[in-house]
Amino acid sequence: MPVKEVSRKSQLILLIAVCCIGFFIADVATPTWFEKPFPAMIALGVVTAQLTVICVWGTLVRGTFWIRLPWTLLLLVLSWCGFAWGITIEKGTPDAYAMLEAALLWTFGFVTSFVPLKIAAMCFRWQIVQDSVDDHSAGQSAGYAIRDIMVGTLLLALSMGIGRAMMPDEEIELIRVWRDSLFSHPEPLIAITIFGIVSLLVKLPCIWISLGEKTERIKSRIGLWFVYCLLLAVGEFILLCAVLGNPGDDSGEVFFGIVLSHQLMGMIMLAVCLALRGLGYRMERARASAATR
Repeated sequence: MPVKEVSRKSQLILLIAVCCIGFFIADVATPTWFEKPFPAMIALGVVTAQLTVICVWGTLVRGTFWIRLPWTLLLLVLSWCGFAWGITIEKGTPDAYAMLEAALLWTFGFVTSFVPLKIAAMCFRWQIVQDSVDDHSAGQSAGYAIRDIMVGTLLLALSMGIGRAMMPDEEIELIRVWRDSLFSHPEPLIAITIFGIVSLLVKLPCIWISLGEKTERIKSRIGLWFVYCLLLAVGEFILLCAVLGNPGDDSGEVFFGIVLSHQLMGMIMLAVCLALRGLGYRMERARASAATR
């Protein structure tokens, strides 16, 4: 293997390690940040960026979808473990119901992020490829199908084992989990849905700017994105006030929390994707046959 290729692989592993450690620390800290609106919005922005990075890996990186899926699920389970650990630290004892509510919300966030990105990947034939990877080497991966199936099965079993190990030994009423979650309360469900839609509109341009845009246009496009993101955040705040009512004394915290949350989310996406670009990854249109994988 060429020295340059080894160096790129080492840098990629370092990038993945830094992202995993940083996001896991954020996951553990998140439950303690939801006492007030402003830190809650900041935490929401960070974990949404994390969720998007996972979904980008699962939908846009070139390769067979069913091989990437077990890795995606394992990353989601590890992220949830961070939330569960944070909940245990905050409450002083494991709380199975709070953990499952977090898992339910995390699953909702994953589905609402993953499905639109997968649809975009299929409709626009987007894929993230590395400069050093050619079609011949990509085609050779078919010979490793059995190995990939075995690894995928192992990862699925590992994910389920980790999830079970995190749960305390007690009987759980699933109907209570649903009743206590935001899905049974219209106002927080509406708020998180609006946030999710706006977040999607914020994140998609970040992915394209950092991986698909020409190098000389990146700085100007990021400048335009800042203005675009600010306008979306203002629109989101107005819509939330119109639908749910004025937050009252917390209006300032909520407004600045929304603005900074989306800006921080986008900056994390830009930083991660630009780092990938520096390692030779780019966005391109796949052939029709590859886009369906």
